[in-house]
Amino acid sequence: MNQIQPNIKLHTIPTDHGTYINALIFEHQGNNYHLHGGTRDTIYIFTESIGIYVLTVNKAAGYMGLNSFMVPECDPLNSLFLHNHHEIREYLGSKWESMKPLAIVQKLIKCLF
Repeated sequence: MNQIQPNIKLHTIPTDHGTYINALIFEHQGNNYHLHGGTRDTIYIFTESIGIYVLTVNKAAGYMGLNSFMVPECDPLNSLFLHNHHEIREYLGSKWESMKPLAIVQKLIKCLF
């Protein structure tokens, strides 16, 4: 599995109440993929064969998500979302904060299938 660092584009639209963020999109090998995340999330992207795995972490808000994509589909085929620190510890153990992103992805992939 290889980590990639593509450019992530933030798409917004103006509204009567300010600016609304309607999409985070990254491009890889000529294809665009829709991310589920916010501007305060840390995003890690890995590829393996025709699969793309996106780990989204927000330690301050206490959530984590993993989305799996298959080239060239723009939307995730499978997802896992952990809503709080308790759920994260259930899946990854109490020392999850010291785990490298690749190790987290490899462990959470098993929960997708």
